[in-house]
Amino acid sequence: MEQKLFDQCQAAHISKELKISRNQLTRILNELFDEKKLIKVKTNPITYLDREALERKYKKKLTTDEYKSIDALENELTNQEQLMNFEKLIGHNESMYQIVEKIKATVSYPPIGLPMLFYGPTGTGKSFMAKLTYEYCVDTNLIESDKSFVQVNCSEYANNPELLTANLFGYKKGAFTGADNDNMGLLHYADGGVLFLDEVHCLSAECQEKLFLYMDQGIYHLVGDNSKWCKSRCRIIFATTELPEKALLKTFLRRIPVILTVPSLAQRGQNEKLQLMYSLLKKEEKRIGKKILISSNVYELLLNHTFVGNIGELTNAIQASCVSALYNSNSDTLEIHAYDLPQAIKNNFDLSNIVMKKHKLVSLDKLLPVSEQGIILEFYKELVSLDRNQKFALRAQSTIEDYFEKLIFNNHKVDNLAYIINYLEKIINNMTEHYGFKMSHNELIAIAKYISEFSKNTYITNNWINENYDEVNNFKKYLSSDFHHEFEIGQEIYQHLKNNMNQDIDDFVGFIICICLIKYFAHSGDEMTVAMIIAHGYSTASSIAEAANRMLDTYIFDAIDMPLDVDVKTITRKINDYLAHVGNISNLYLLVDMGSLEEIYQGLDINNVNIALINNVNTKCALEIGQGIKLKKPVKEVINSVLRENLYRTHVQLKKKKEKVILCSCASGLGTATKIKDILLQSLPENVKLKIITYDYPDLVKKDVYNQLANEYEIVCCIGTLDPNIESMKYIGIQDLIINEGQNAVEVYFGKCMSKEQIALFEKNILHNFTLSNVMNNITILNPDKLLEHVARALDQLQSNLHKRFKNRTSFGLYVHVCCLVERLVTRQAITNFTDEHFKEKHQDFIDQVLISMQEVQRFYNVEIPEEEIEYIYNYIISD
Repeated sequence: MEQKLFDQCQAAHISKELKISRNQLTRILNELFDEKKLIKVKTNPITYLDREALERKYKKKLTTDEYKSIDALENELTNQEQLMNFEKLIGHNESMYQIVEKIKATVSYPPIGLPMLFYGPTGTGKSFMAKLTYEYCVDTNLIESDKSFVQVNCSEYANNPELLTANLFGYKKGAFTGADNDNMGLLHYADGGVLFLDEVHCLSAECQEKLFLYMDQGIYHLVGDNSKWCKSRCRIIFATTELPEKALLKTFLRRIPVILTVPSLAQRGQNEKLQLMYSLLKKEEKRIGKKILISSNVYELLLNHTFVGNIGELTNAIQASCVSALYNSNSDTLEIHAYDLPQAIKNNFDLSNIVMKKHKLVSLDKLLPVSEQGIILEFYKELVSLDRNQKFALRAQSTIEDYFEKLIFNNHKVDNLAYIINYLEKIINNMTEHYGFKMSHNELIAIAKYISEFSKNTYITNNWINENYDEVNNFKKYLSSDFHHEFEIGQEIYQHLKNNMNQDIDDFVGFIICICLIKYFAHSGDEMTVAMIIAHGYSTASSIAEAANRMLDTYIFDAIDMPLDVDVKTITRKINDYLAHVGNISNLYLLVDMGSLEEIYQGLDINNVNIALINNVNTKCALEIGQGIKLKKPVKEVINSVLRENLYRTHVQLKKKKEKVILCSCASGLGTATKIKDILLQSLPENVKLKIITYDYPDLVKKDVYNQLANEYEIVCCIGTLDPNIESMKYIGIQDLIINEGQNAVEVYFGKCMSKEQIALFEKNILHNFTLSNVMNNITILNPDKLLEHVARALDQLQSNLHKRFKNRTSFGLYVHVCCLVERLVTRQAITNFTDEHFKEKHQDFIDQVLISMQEVQRFYNVEIPEEEIEYIYNYIISD
C-alpha cells in the first residue's frame, strides 16, 4: 500500500477536492463511519477508507471499524500476523533468543526492573532493541500505555556535558545563562516509562556520579536547586560501543547488574543475515510502491560482504542500491544489478568473476531462505504424519537423518555446542552401560546440534505442539506402545537433559532420541517378551538389571527399585502401571526379592499372557533367565533350567569396590550444592580421580537415606553450608575449607586420597577458587556485591541485637547461606518445613530479632523470610 494514496483519503485533501468546508466534511465522514460504510485508520491526520471497496479488492471481511496504523490494516488484509514487541526482532528465536529472555527477566524484576546495558559494535540494533523493550513493557502491562519512551544520544553532548546534565535532570530558572524557565528534564518525562541513554560512555564522570543517587533511591535534584528532591520511577537502559570496564566508572558500572553483549552481524550467521536482507528489501519495496527484482549476483555479493557497520551499514547499502536502481527504472518493477551496489562493496569483488557467472533476476520471495524455525516445524510435521506400520522405524530414521544433515550442513557457529555434546556424551555413556548399546559420536553431535537449534525455537515449536496437542499425544502413545524399551530410555535421557541443562525442552526431544535408538534393538514383529526385576533398596533392582544386561550384551531386563518398607499391593500397582504402557505382551517374567508370589500374581491386570514369577532374585538367576529369553526358549524350559540349578534359593552378593565420592549438600538448596560442586571440580588436581555428587539436604538428614548412599559409595566427606549431623559421616563446612582454623581439614579428610603434593595443590586451588567473592559470583544470579552489602549490614545488626560476635567461620557460612536464601525467596523456592516442629514455640524471640535485622534485605528484594528458613539460621549460630 502506497502512503501517497492514503494521503488522498484524509479530510484536508477530500474537502479541497469536493470544495466543501472541513467541518461539513468531517460531519459527513463520521456519519458514514457510524453506518459502517467507512473505516478509520488512526494516522495523524485520520485516514478514511471505503470498507466495501477494500473487502471487494482483497476478498476478505474486515473484523473491525478502526485500525491503529496502515500496517495493522495491511496485515489483516494480507493475512499477516501482527507482530508484537520482540517478534519484530529477526533472530529473536535464534541467535538473539538468550538476550531477549534476559531482557524480559530484567525489566520484569520487581518493583521496577533493573538497569541494564547493551554493549556491542555500531549498527547492531541496540536502539531498536531498547524500543522493543519499551513495547514489551507496555504489552505485558509492566508500564502503562500512556507512559513515555525517552531516548537521548549522549554523544550529541560530548562537547557540552553540562547541557546533558541539565537536560537529563532538569534545571531551575536562572541556574545558568540561558535558563529562562524551569525545565523538568528527561527523568521527569520518563517517569513510569523507559529512559534510554545511548552512547553512555560519553557521559561525564560528574554526570555518572549524579546518576548514582537516582539509580539507588529514585531521587534527584534539579540543576540550580539543591534544596528540593524530585522523584521518578522509570526503567533505565544504557547502550555503548565501548568496552564498559574501560569506558565507565567502576562505581557506576557496579550499579548496572545486567550487561548484555549484542552480537555483530557476522556473528549472527548467514540465515539471519538473509532474513535481514529480505526484510530490508521488502521495506523498500513497500516504500517506493514497486516490485523489486534482484540479481542473484547482487544477492551473493551482499551475503558474502563483511559489513563493518553491521545492520546499519547493510541498511544503507540496500537503500543506496534501490536509489541507484530507481534512477534507471521506467516500469512498475525495480531491478537491482551489481553496478547499483555502493562502491565500497563493488571494490571487494572480482568483476571478471561476476561477469563469467550466469545470473538471473528473481523476486524477493524466491530468494528468502527457509529459516531454522521453518525447518524444525516442517521436520516435526513430517515425523508426526508418517504412517504407523512396519516401515515406520525406517522412514522415521530417514526423516531424522535428513534433518540432521541440514543442521550439519548449516555450519554457522553454535556457542554452547561443545557443552551440550560433552553433557550428552556423559548421559549416553551411562545409558550404554545400563542398557547395552553404543551410539556413534557423529550421531551424538547431530543430536546435540538439534538440541541447540531447538532451544532457539521454543516459542514457535511450543505454539505448534499446543495447537496440535491430540496429534502429538497420539504419536507419543504410539512410540511408547510399539517401541517401549527405546521410548523409556529416550524418556530417561530427556529427563536428564530437562533437569540439568537449564533450558526449555519439550517432548519431541525425547521422541527424536527414542527413534534414534530403535536401530540398536531387535524388532522381530513377534509379540513381546517382558522381563522385570523388582527389589527393595536404593538401587538393588537397577544394579542387578544393569549387570545382567551388560553380561548378556543386550537389553532384556527393566528394573523397579522399591523403598524398604513398601507392601505387596504397592509393588503390584507399580508393575501394573508399567505394563499398561508396554503394548502387546506374550511372555512376562517377574523376578522379585521378597513378597507373596500369589498376591502379586492375583493382582496383575493382564490376560492371555505366559507369566513366570520367581522369588529371591539375584544376579545369577537373572543371567540364567536372560540367557533363555535371548535364545527364545519357551517359558517352561527357562523356568525348569532355573529349578534344576536351584538358583532361585541361592543368595549371591557380588563384591563391589565402592567408588570414593565427595558429597555436596547444602541447607541453602540443591542449586547451591551443584554450584559448590562445580568449584570443587575446578580445584581438584587433574590426576585425582574423585567423584563429586550432590544430594538434597532435607533428604540427607534422614538416616536411612545416608545408609543407602554409604552402601553404594565410600563417602570421603560431605562439604556444604550446614552440618547435617550424621554421626558416621565426616563433614567440612566450606568456611572451614577457606578459613582453616586449627586442624587442617583437607589433610585429615583427603590424606588417603591424595599425595602431599596433590593436597598442597588442592589447598592452593581452594584458596583461589573459594574466595567469598568468587563463591558468591558462582552461587547466585543476583548482583553479588550489592547482595553481600545488604547481608553484611543485616548480620552486623543481628550480632548487635543478640549481644554476641560470630566467629569468622560462622560469619562466612552465614554470608553464603543468607545470600542463597535471598535468591531462593526471589525465585520462590523457599523451605516450607521445620526440622523441629516446636521451633517456633521455643525460639520466638530469636525469630523476631532475625526479622528486625533483615528488614532492609526484605524491603530491597521485596521478599518475606519464612520462619522455617530462620530455623536454619538458628542452627548456624548455636554451633558457633
